[in-house]
Amino acid sequence: MPQHVPPGHLDAEQTATLLGITRGNLRILVHRGHLTASGGTDRHPHYRLEDVKALHRERAARSGHADKPERPSASSLDAQVSTV
Repeated sequence: MPQHVPPGHLDAEQTATLLGITRGNLRILVHRGHLTASGGTDRHPHYRLEDVKALHRERAARSGHADKPERPSASSLDAQVSTV
């Protein structure tokens, strides 16, 4: 049964897709404290969209590859979020 994700939040699959990572890597980021679930359950967490955007910007700036194809730019991230 699909979980209800409140407005302004993303489920784990959407979050991983927008960050350009696997769900396993998303779990690692959460475990290391880089992202915190804002609700849901242990098996079906959801994350604040603003937190995901901030993490995306931080990772892009740190890597120096903001326009790398496998990791969308901040503007394309906004466009992708509107389709999710």
